[in-house]
Amino acid sequence: MRILCTAYLASLLATAACAAPESVLLYDFAHDTHGWTAVHDVAGFKSTGEGLEFDCTARDPYVCSPPMENMPIGNRVLLTLRMKSDGEGKGQIFFGRDFAGERMVSFAMNHDGKWHEYEVLLPVQEPGTRLRIDPAMGKGHITIAWIKTLEMKPLMKARFGTPQKPKIGEDAVIVRAGDIAIEHGERVWGGFAVTVDGKTMAIAHAQERIGIMLDGKPAYLDLAAATFATSVEVGTLKATATMRDAGGARWILTRTFTPLAHSNAIAIATTVEVDTDRELFHLPMLTLFPGMGTFGHEKTQAVLPGVEYLANEPSSSEADVKGEKANRRIVDDFRLCSPMMGIVVDGRYLGLAWDRRNHPAPVFDSPDRVFNSGGHLMALWYPAVGECRIESEFDIFRAFPIKANTPITLTTTIFGDEGATVNSVMAHYVDLSGGLPPLPEFKGGLQAAVTLLAHGWLDSAQHHDGTWRHAVWGDNFQPAPVSDAPCYMLWLAEQTNDKALAARLREGAKRGIERVRASGNLNGTCSHVARPFAPLLFGETNKMIEARVQQARQALNNFDEAGLVRYRPRPDGLDYGSTHWEDHANGLSALQLEPVLEAATLSGDNDLATKALATLDKQLTVYRNTVPRGAQTWEMPLHTPDILASARILQCCNLAYLLTGDQKYIDEGRYWAWTGVSMIYLDPPTDGPVGLYATTAVLGATAWAAPYWIGQPVQWCGLVYRSALHDFAKLDLDNPAFWEQLAQGITRSGLQQTFPLDDEERQGLLPDFFHLKAQKSDGPAISPGTVQANLAEAYGATPIYDARRLGDSGMIVHVPGGIRDTQVDDKAITIEIDGWYSDKYRVRITHVPAAPSKATLTAGEVLALDYSDDQKTLDIMLKGEGTLTITR
Repeated sequence: MRILCTAYLASLLATAACAAPESVLLYDFAHDTHGWTAVHDVAGFKSTGEGLEFDCTARDPYVCSPPMENMPIGNRVLLTLRMKSDGEGKGQIFFGRDFAGERMVSFAMNHDGKWHEYEVLLPVQEPGTRLRIDPAMGKGHITIAWIKTLEMKPLMKARFGTPQKPKIGEDAVIVRAGDIAIEHGERVWGGFAVTVDGKTMAIAHAQERIGIMLDGKPAYLDLAAATFATSVEVGTLKATATMRDAGGARWILTRTFTPLAHSNAIAIATTVEVDTDRELFHLPMLTLFPGMGTFGHEKTQAVLPGVEYLANEPSSSEADVKGEKANRRIVDDFRLCSPMMGIVVDGRYLGLAWDRRNHPAPVFDSPDRVFNSGGHLMALWYPAVGECRIESEFDIFRAFPIKANTPITLTTTIFGDEGATVNSVMAHYVDLSGGLPPLPEFKGGLQAAVTLLAHGWLDSAQHHDGTWRHAVWGDNFQPAPVSDAPCYMLWLAEQTNDKALAARLREGAKRGIERVRASGNLNGTCSHVARPFAPLLFGETNKMIEARVQQARQALNNFDEAGLVRYRPRPDGLDYGSTHWEDHANGLSALQLEPVLEAATLSGDNDLATKALATLDKQLTVYRNTVPRGAQTWEMPLHTPDILASARILQCCNLAYLLTGDQKYIDEGRYWAWTGVSMIYLDPPTDGPVGLYATTAVLGATAWAAPYWIGQPVQWCGLVYRSALHDFAKLDLDNPAFWEQLAQGITRSGLQQTFPLDDEERQGLLPDFFHLKAQKSDGPAISPGTVQANLAEAYGATPIYDARRLGDSGMIVHVPGGIRDTQVDDKAITIEIDGWYSDKYRVRITHVPAAPSKATLTAGEVLALDYSDDQKTLDIMLKGEGTLTITR
C-alpha cells in the first residue's frame, strides 16, 4: 500500500495522468546501516535482510543519518520510504544540517505491521543535509527497507504578465440570472465581465495562454491570437475560440454561459479540445479578477472554505502560519471544506463554485500578487496539486497528456447577490448545492454508538477506578474525579439493550459519584462539552450551582469596561497576539463569558444576569459582522479564524435569549451560527467514508508552525459548535431543520472518527485529529462525553439535557431529559417532559414568583418540592416522565 502524504496523487482526469520520472535509490538498508544511528528511545538497532530494524522504547524514538552526499540540491525533493511498524502515532522527518521544529514534515502512518510506502515532500536542501526519522510516538517495532529520492525540477519558471482590461463595449452580449450577469465582448477569449446588481464585480482574463510541450520543450499558446465568435441559443451564450499551435494541431475552446433559474447564478462550462495528442503544463479553465478596475484591493470579507476566512486583509499571510505553509494560493483540494471561493465588498458578493470530482487547482489570492491585476484572483486551472504540481507552487514539474479529440470540460457556477459578509456567500452556496449533504452513516446506528462510548468510559485507558483523564496521551492528563462522566454513563445505561453492559455502567457511575463527592469538586469535568445536568442528578443542586455562581462572579473581573478580555502573553511563553491588529478577539472574550451566562440561567441570580448581559451586549457591538477568531490562545495565534469562537459566541446568544426572551439575541446568534459553516466539510474531500461533516477547527498552525491544521479535522471543536447549534435550532424558527441536520452530521462524523473497540487503550475515545487521506484517527484520545453530549439528537432519542424559557413569564426550566411543550397561565405551569432516567431526578425552574401549592406528573410521581423564596427557584424531585403540572 502506498500512503501519499503531501499530494493528492489520483489521476488528474480520467484521460490525463502525469508521466512520472523514476526515483533514485538513496538508501537500501538490507544488510547495511549506511552510517545511520539510533539516537533516542531506540533499542535493538540493526540491519537485517529486511532492512533497518529497531524497537521504539518510549514516546520520542528517532534515528539519524550522516551527512548525505547524494541528496539532490537546488530543487525540492520527494522522499519515498518503505517501512512497516506496529507502533502508534504519526511519523515525522526532520531535515537539515541541524534539526529544528521548523524543518520537519509529519505524515500519517499505518501501524499494522505491514509494508507501506510513504511519500514526503521536502523543501530545497542544502549541502551536508541530514535526515532524522521519528517513526512513531510510542512503543513498537520498526523496519525501514529503503529510501528513494525524486528531484522535483520545474519544466519552466512560471511567469504571469499583468492583464489588460478587455474592451467589452456597448454591443456586449449579456446573459442575466436575477441580479448577476455576464457582459461578453465579441473580440477575444475571456473578454467578459461579471456584474452583481449592475455593479462590475470581476473581469475575466482576456490574455490567457495554454502551456504545451512542443518537441519536448515548454511553450505557450496565446489565446488572444485565436479566431473568436459568440452566439446565443435559447438563453445560453456560447463563446468559441479556434487556432493552431506551432506544430500544426488545431485547438477548439468553447465556453457556455447558462443562467440558472431563480438562483442568481450562471453555469459556465469551459471545454478544451485538440485534434492531435499533446502534453500540457498549464490549462486555465477560468480566471477572474474581482475588483480589477473597480474596487481594487479592498474587500469586506473573503472566504476559501476551510483555508481562508478573511477580513480586509491579505490572504496567504503569516498571521496564522509562518514559512512556506503560509502560501495558500493553490492548495490541495482535500483541504477545502467546500469547493467554492467568494469575496464580499460594499454590500455585494461574488462566489465561484465547482465539482470537486473534476479536481481543478483552486487559485485564490486576495489581493492578487500573481498577475498584479490591481484586484483579487479567483481561478480554476489544470493540473491540480499532485504528481504534476506541488501545493502552492505555480511552477509545474510534469506535463500531462490531452488525447486527440478527447475534450476536457470543467463546469463551474458563478453566483452573487446583496450581502454584507461571507455568511451570505455560504448560504447561497448551500442553496445551490440543494441543501446540506446526507448524514454520514455510522454502522449499527444508536446502539452501536452507545456500546462504543460505553466501553470508552469503562474500559479505555481514560478510566481509573472512578476517575477519568481528559485524554489518553502518554503521561499527560492525569485521572481526576469528575461529575460529567457518571452522568453520561447513566444515560448510556438507560439506552443500551445489553443488560450486562448497563449494569457495568451503573456500577461505574456509582463509583464515579463516590469519588467526585469525596473530592469536594462537584463541578469537575473531563469532556469538552458537559451539559449542566449533573446538579439535577446528584441531589446537591444548590451547592453545585452556587459554586458555579461564585466562579462566574470571579470571571466577571476578567472583562474591562468595554466588555472585552484583553490578551496578555505569558511571561515564559510565545506572544500569540503579535500577529493581530488588536489585543482582543471575539473567541477569547466569549470563551470566558459563556459560563457566566450559564450560571445565571441556572441560578436565577438577577444581578449576575444583568452584568453578564451588559457584557455580552458590548461584545456583540464590537464584534458585529467580524470573523470568528482567537478562542484557543493556549496554542493558536489570537488572529486565527476558529470555529470554537463561532461556538462560544453562539452559545452566549442562546443563553442570553433564555434569560431575556429578546429576539435580538436570536438575530445575533444567527450570524454567529453561519460563521462556522465554512469550516464544516459539506462536500466529500476524498473517496474515503469519513469526511462529510468533519470540522476544520482553526485556519492556521500551532505556534504558527506545527501541527498545521488546515485540512486536518479536529472534531472536538466542531462538537462544541454542534451543541450550540442544537440549542439554537430550538430558537431559530426560520430554519430549525437546517441547524439540526448540520449538528447531527457533526456528531455522526465524530462517531466515525472515534477509536474502535479493537483499540484496547483508546476504544470509544475521540481522536484529537483525523487524517482525511489516510482515513486515520490520531493524537490524544479524548473523553467520550464530547461526542455523547448530543448523541441523542443525532438519532432522535431522548436528550440528556434541555432548557427552555417558559413563555413571557421570565421563568427558565432545566431538565435532565427532553422538553416537548410548555404552557404558563395564571393558574398553572405545564411542562411535557421526556425523561430518560429510571431513578429520581430534579427539575429546576428559576424566577418563580411564589411557592406552588402542588405539582403532579402524569406518568410518574412528584417526590418533593423545594422552593427558595430568596432565590425564587423551584426544585422538583421526580421519578418518571410525562406532563408536569405545577399549580400556582
